[in-house]
Order: sequence, then structure tokens, then C-alpha cells
Amino acid sequence: MDIRITQNILLNNAIRDITRNSVRLNLYREQLSTGRRVNRPSDDPSAFLRIIPLTNEIAGVQRLQKNAVLAKDMLNTASSAFLDASEIMAEARKIAVQGANGTLSASDRRTLASSTDQLLKQMVGLANSRLGDRYLFAGTATSILPFELKNGKGGTSVSYKGNDDSVNVEVAPGVETAITSSGKALFMKHSRTQTTFSGSTGAKAGSGTDSGKGQRILLVEHTGFSGLPSGISAGSSSTTALGNLSFTITTGGMNTISIGGGPPVVFDSSSTDLQIPTGNGGVVYLNMSTYTGGSAAGTFTSTGRMSWDGGQSYTAIDFSSSNQQLVHADTGEVLNVDSTGIVKTGKDLVTFGGTFDPFNVLIALRDLLENDAGLPVDEQQKRLTSLIGEIEAVTEHVLEGLRDLGARSAHLDLTESRMSRLELSMQESLSRDQDIDLSEVILKMTQRDTSYQASLAVGAKVITTSLLDFLR
Repeated sequence: MDIRITQNILLNNAIRDITRNSVRLNLYREQLSTGRRVNRPSDDPSAFLRIIPLTNEIAGVQRLQKNAVLAKDMLNTASSAFLDASEIMAEARKIAVQGANGTLSASDRRTLASSTDQLLKQMVGLANSRLGDRYLFAGTATSILPFELKNGKGGTSVSYKGNDDSVNVEVAPGVETAITSSGKALFMKHSRTQTTFSGSTGAKAGSGTDSGKGQRILLVEHTGFSGLPSGISAGSSSTTALGNLSFTITTGGMNTISIGGGPPVVFDSSSTDLQIPTGNGGVVYLNMSTYTGGSAAGTFTSTGRMSWDGGQSYTAIDFSSSNQQLVHADTGEVLNVDSTGIVKTGKDLVTFGGTFDPFNVLIALRDLLENDAGLPVDEQQKRLTSLIGEIEAVTEHVLEGLRDLGARSAHLDLTESRMSRLELSMQESLSRDQDIDLSEVILKMTQRDTSYQASLAVGAKVITTSLLDFLR
């Protein structure tokens, strides 16, 4: 049977060819504009199944790299703070060495104390370092000022307001690093040892566990007498001898009194403020003017009290107790005192071994240089010389923190480099499945464009045919 080629068949064929060539040309144009061979699942279903997980993995690696950049910035800022802290400690050591020089005047030492106070404020500022709106040394409490400097009646102290946790971010698959740290662990790391007392009162460390840190002053004062013989009362001057004191009174041709193994002292009706030295270096002041009794011997008690918070709170001395607890009114810290050996009033320097940190060592240095306790120059020099060793130990601790931060930063550099190589490898795999061969696509697009133009030319001949062509 003969097939008749109608005008409609020619028209439909022309339209079909034009459409097919247009679709193919647009496909190559899309590939050329996007740079991708696969733009939808239908382009290459098997390749698309490989592209989706690779794309997700690359996005994850890029997220980890952003975390690494953030962590590196925060570690570098923290390292800078610790580097400055080490320089402050080096300056503090120079000041301590200068202060221990016996040729300096009290005014010179007070000037050094003022400089030390500025170093203390700088140290607190470094401990409160932040990047953006995050404090670096507050643990996970990144919005809270971690360290607070307080000046109260009980002395100067620095308290930690953060927590002991850290903010961690993932910088590689299964690998996390801390971008904030516990300021307490970095700046206030202590390894408590023995508490020691330096002074002449006779106080010693008690058997309990202390919670004080650095150095404090224990103030021991006389409060009165208990068990004095009839006719004897306290004198007007300040008694320095404390504790249970034996006495011997001899009357007759010459009236004398001796206390605590000290020498006999003559008294009469005019002895209203008699100074009586004791055998342990203390002094008792008594009013002996009304004594009418005869010779006598016995024991009385010179009572006293103790304070280690600048006189905000006092504890009566129990001379039979080997462990009296004194609670600091400002900080709530506890000092345990063996009171059995207390024999004199005075101010003892209490050192809590192993508890010095950048803050309380600067506070101790400043207070020693100011010498509000009224120490003799030789004692002041002795204590400053002793403090130099503590400053050096704290400096080493600061350098340990700096080394730790540096090691973490170096490890982060290696991790960042490894993640960059991993991303590059994934990008290459993705490119093989997804990206075009530019020269090939341009060549094919040119071929399709030629076919498309030819189909348009042929179609133009068919479509322009009219009824007049058949009437010629």
C-alpha cells in the first residue's frame, strides 16, 4: 500500500526535529552554565546516588574546618593572655628582688607596692580575656565575668565565678577540642601542702584541713585576765604575754612579783601600771597598788582572741585546744590553729603551702611591700626573699599553661591541614561524577547548535508552504 506524505506529516516531523535538537542544545547549555554534568537525578541516576552523600560529607568537613578556625582564634587569644601573664610574673619577681634590698626606704617600697597593685589589676584583666562575646576562662559560663577582684576589711582577694567545665567543638570526625577552659584550673591550680606560721605568738598549724590560700595575717590580741589574786587588777598598758601564767609574790622588807619564770619586780602602793616581763619574752602590766595580801604563788590566765580577716571576726583563744577553727568573714575559708603554744600577742604570717597562684602571690607581694603589719625591716626582707621562690613557682605554672595552649594550637594546625586534604580528596571524587569536561561539552554544544539551526532551516521551508503553492 502506498503511503501518502501529507503536509501535516511534514509539519509534525519538522516540529519534532526542532524540539529534539532544542532540548539537546539546552542540555549542553545548562551543563556549560552550571559546570555540572549531573544537575538532576534523571541526568545520571547512578552518579546521582554517589553525588548526594559526597556533597553531604563535604559540607560536614567544611563545617568542621570553620570550627577549627574558631578554635584556633580562641586558643591564640588565650595564648596571648598567658604570654602577657608570664611577663607580669617576671616583672613581679624583679619588684620582689628590689624590695628585698636593705638599702630601700619605706617610701621606696610603697612605690613598688603601688606598681605591684597595677600588675594585679592587669593579671585579673588577662584572666577575664574574651573573644567577641565569649569569656575564654569561664568554663561553659561564657557570658559571666569569671574573675572578680575584691578589696575588703579582710584584705584583697580574687574569686572565681565561672565553672570547671569547658566548651568543646568538633574539629575532625570524632575529634573535639576545647575553645574555652576553666579559669580555676588554669589560673588557680593548687596542690596544697603544709600550713606554716611565721611570727612570735607561738601559734601553730592545727590538725584540721585548711582552705585558705596564699598568705594571710593572723592577729593575736590580749583581752584581759582570769584568776588574778584579790587586790590585783589589769594595768593601763597593753599586755603582750598570753596563756596560763604562774606567779610568785613575796612580801616583807621588799614586795616583789615574778610571772611566768621572769625576774622578780619590786612593787608598792604607787605601782598602778607595773611592767612585769615573763620568761618567754612577753610583758604583763598589772595594777599592784591595792594589793594587801601576803606572799602567795599560783596561776592566772592572760586571755586573748584571734582574727585572720582583718578584725572582722574574732575567736577567743582556748589555750588547751590543738585545733581551733577560724572562719574568714569575707570568703568563708577556714584556718585551723593549734592554740596550745600561744604565749604572746602579735601578727603572724600564715602561709598556705602549695596554694599560691598569680593573684594571691601578687597580693602577698604588694602587702609585704606596704608593710601595714609594721614588720621590722629585717623581717620584711626575709619574707620578701622567701616570696621570690613562690613567685618563681607560680611563673612556672603560668608557663605550663602557655605550653599547654601552644600544644593544643599546634595539634589544631595538624588537624586543620588533614581536614583540608580530606576535603580536596572528596572534591576530586565529586568532580569526577558531577563536573563536565569543558572542551567536550563545548564541542557537543556546537554540534547540537548546528543541528538545531539546520532543523530550523528545514522547518522554515515546510512551515511556509501555503495553498498557493499547489495552485501554480
